[in-house]
Amino acid sequence: MFAAAEDGRLQSSIGTLFPHHDLLVTWPPMHALQREVFKEWFTGECRRLGKQPPKPSKLEWEAAESVDLIFNVGDLVLIRPEVERLDLAFSAGDKLREQWRVPCHRIRFLSVRDPRVRQALRERGELWRISAPPTEHEEISEAIAHSRVAIGEGSIYYYNPHTGTRYVTCAEFAQLAQLEDEALARQLDEIAQHCVKRNRHGHPEVAFVGVDALRFGGPNFAELAFLELPPAALRARHAILIRQFREATEPAVQVDTPKERGWQLRMFSAISAEQQGERAQDDLQGLGPEFAPRVRWLPGGSFEEGEFLFAQVFSSQEGEPEDPELKGLWDPLTRGFIINFIREYGNIEYLNLGRIEAEPGVHSGRGRRGVFLAEIKVRGERDPRVLFLRVLRWGIRERLEERDDLGTAKDLVRVIFETEEYVDYTLDRRLGCLQFGMHLPTRVNMRRVTEAYCGSREEFAGHHFPVMYFERDYFAGVATNKLPERKLAEPRYALALARLLGKAAAPNIVVGRCRDAVSVDASGETVFDDGDEIIVEAPDGLPRDLVLVDHSGAFADWRTTALLAFAKSYAAPVNRRVEKVPDPKAFAEAYLSAFRDEFARLQSDYQRRRGAFDGLFKHLPYDERGSFACRWAHVLRRLGNADLEALIREIRKHITVLSQSGLE
Repeated sequence: MFAAAEDGRLQSSIGTLFPHHDLLVTWPPMHALQREVFKEWFTGECRRLGKQPPKPSKLEWEAAESVDLIFNVGDLVLIRPEVERLDLAFSAGDKLREQWRVPCHRIRFLSVRDPRVRQALRERGELWRISAPPTEHEEISEAIAHSRVAIGEGSIYYYNPHTGTRYVTCAEFAQLAQLEDEALARQLDEIAQHCVKRNRHGHPEVAFVGVDALRFGGPNFAELAFLELPPAALRARHAILIRQFREATEPAVQVDTPKERGWQLRMFSAISAEQQGERAQDDLQGLGPEFAPRVRWLPGGSFEEGEFLFAQVFSSQEGEPEDPELKGLWDPLTRGFIINFIREYGNIEYLNLGRIEAEPGVHSGRGRRGVFLAEIKVRGERDPRVLFLRVLRWGIRERLEERDDLGTAKDLVRVIFETEEYVDYTLDRRLGCLQFGMHLPTRVNMRRVTEAYCGSREEFAGHHFPVMYFERDYFAGVATNKLPERKLAEPRYALALARLLGKAAAPNIVVGRCRDAVSVDASGETVFDDGDEIIVEAPDGLPRDLVLVDHSGAFADWRTTALLAFAKSYAAPVNRRVEKVPDPKAFAEAYLSAFRDEFARLQSDYQRRRGAFDGLFKHLPYDERGSFACRWAHVLRRLGNADLEALIREIRKHITVLSQSGLE
């Protein structure tokens, strides 16, 4: 199935599987022609068994009961399902796994933008089998190179596995002039035959990259008997077609430049779009745009008659798979998450679990950064639940790797107590943020799973330790730093956003949200407007609310005595949008006005109900080295002593569109 030629390309890049007959046809390299091969085979089988030759209608029906396959150089088998016959597609997947011994992790599905296909995979707990498009430069370049296919002559086509269309570029078409006369005639005849045909999915068998279809296409090749033309006439006709092709083609793709990013993206759009003109990077799972491109769906399992069957990746061993292909699909916490879901929700129809990969270039710092997304459909409920899971940053595993002040490894009892204290600290931070009016998700539960220790402490090898994580409902919306520029360019949208940002900035500066640990005389990097703030839009499309979905970093900077030190950081949300909003000055003033109103409310609330604030964490130990009770007291003192108008002036001074206008 994956036999390769001398140049490294697969001898056959496509196949047609007939599940009812346990038959796989891989030649010739067109699905329509492979079905013709099947018809000949089926007719011969009927004769061999002494049966009457099948009627044409029976023959067509048998041929239609087939599934298109695409073989990838990475040993993947891509199934292109008929959306009306998804049972055939899943049957083909079973046959590939059972009869042709194709590992399940190498069998993927195309056409996943069709909601029927996506829903069928979702209900089988198999979103992980979606064949997601590559995103990195090298991956895209490799995908384009590996898409080169032939029909019967040269490998001049770029194949789109979603539609089955083979694309010819203008430059590749012009290069045909280098062929010998007979080879040129055969190649042009092949293009002429197939550019007027459509496959059973309704897509062209052959099309042309970047052309205006009204100016160049099948009609240009109509009634041209290339095989009968004398050499001179053949060359002249080819030259005319080259000129017509070039005149109808976008300038950016008239010349093949595989190393240029623009050409790459245009070509990749052609070979990866599922419908003509469709963008290749559309959301696949219906998630918010801040997460969808980064979700790596993981094998979990499926429910059969109420019993949960784990995917094969879990069946062979408990630890990490040795197969490098499986390592990216495996996570040590997956099994524990799934078991917790079954324990809590009981009667589950299906579930899908994904890991949210870190964005390239985002500072991760120390500690664990495990973030997961789960979709669970409980029987009897109309819609599935979508849950967000975040693993505790400093757990037992991480603390066992630490040393105390004397350089001595920490003992297990101390590590366990420190971990429990950190859990309480994390929950206390959430309570403190809520006390200041920060808009956080309403429900957060602490859960735990177990994990085999795999650190440097040999004495704990083979031991299993609990891993704590927090579970909340997934909050749909768009992160403030991912809002599309077209929305920021709308005046009403921009002003509504400015007010929400200003209102959220006030409690954020009070609690000292910072990314890094801080010393006595230095503040860390401020955390605000960097992906944790989610905008919820009203039915009219305007921003209605801002929710802080992750309060990490809150109370990290509690030593800085004056909030003026943070002024520059809180001018940044305005400065980074001055080129994107229609009226930067109005945006800045709306931001500052909302900041002033919310900060004044916080100060007034604290002054009126000082006892409620001061006494909230009185029951906790107070330690000047940084216990939460200590941090809380310092933050309250800083809030009470803050000069609001001086703070506003200092932030204004760092906002470029205002300071440059002499308004500081």
